[in-house]
Amino acid sequence: MKKICFVIGHDKVRPGFYSKFLKTSEYIYNSEVATHLSKIADIYERPIGGGYKTQMTNLANEINKKDYDLVVELHFNAYDGISNKKGHGVETVSYPGSKSLEFGDAYCKAISENYGVFNRGAKVHYKGDRGWPFLSLMNAPAIIVEPFFGDEDEALKFSAPAKYAGILTELFCN
Repeated sequence: MKKICFVIGHDKVRPGFYSKFLKTSEYIYNSEVATHLSKIADIYERPIGGGYKTQMTNLANEINKKDYDLVVELHFNAYDGISNKKGHGVETVSYPGSKSLEFGDAYCKAISENYGVFNRGAKVHYKGDRGWPFLSLMNAPAIIVEPFFGDEDEALKFSAPAKYAGILTELFCN
């Protein structure tokens, strides 16, 4: 069994995108998912206070004390509301050259097959890209998962956090 930890994306103060379809924010939704995951993996929340890079540095200092095989940050996607573009599907973001890209491919495939959403694929992000501090500061391979777009009705397919947590468990923890 792999030693995995999950990080709830965003925090109580900055809860992330609010999905009108799920009637909840990223933070609340992923907190519910994490409740189910806490039986089989360690769960972390972002420290409150400071900017994103400070939060990620403090989080990495805590997580890096343990010898994890993988660190997964839970999110869901959304467009910025300005561009009038729409998005759909599952994607992940990984550190360049990391084993987490393999986990990302498997995750995207599993989510696409289980929920019938478009597979946007596992992506690599570089310095300056979103999520870079989280990805680059972890000792273990780190991955950001985005299973759906919360501003699209595909979000309704994910209305059962326990089901989604079960897929994460099967995929990452067995």
